Amino acid sequence: MSFTDKQISALNQPIDKRNVSERWADKRKTLKLAYIESWHVIREANRIFNYDWSSETLKMDLVHADNFCVTYIAKVRVIVNGIVKEGIGAGHGRGERVPAGDKHESAVKEAESDARKRALMQFGDQFGLSLYDKEKNWQKTSPPVNNSVSTVIAPKQAKEQPLNSDEIP
Repeated sequence: MSFTDKQISALNQPIDKRNVSERWADKRKTLKLAYIESWHVIREANRIFNYDWSSETLKMDLVHADNFCVTYIAKVRVIVNGIVKEGIGAGHGRGERVPAGDKHESAVKEAESDARKRALMQFGDQFGLSLYDKEKNWQKTSPPVNNSVSTVIAPKQAKEQPLNSDEIP
């Protein structure tokens, strides 16, 4: 199967900078990482693919555990219109006084979210592909002309309703 012209157009739009979050990559605060939040990636997949996509966790391995931190590695498969993409992600649960179950839950969710985002990123900029550009050209682009393409909506305000095919840019 293939994508519609409107889906291809939506996938080819430059990422809207307002949808990009940043965090410090290290404790000394010398390097910032740009990322897209998992809820936003799922919302964009639902909007662009009209809920006609799937995500499956293929593998989840505990790779480290001590009294302070647990780390999991996940492998996720995403299928859109018969096209299969896979991603691998890591997640960490930390804290001396945090119950073990909470650390494991946090690490598993983070690993799965990271892997899903990496799989979807292979479909284009709306899922963060351009964030891997070392020259950061995504920061130089303007938001899409049609701001409804990537308007940020707080998670509790987001309404998960598919767009009609004529509403997808």
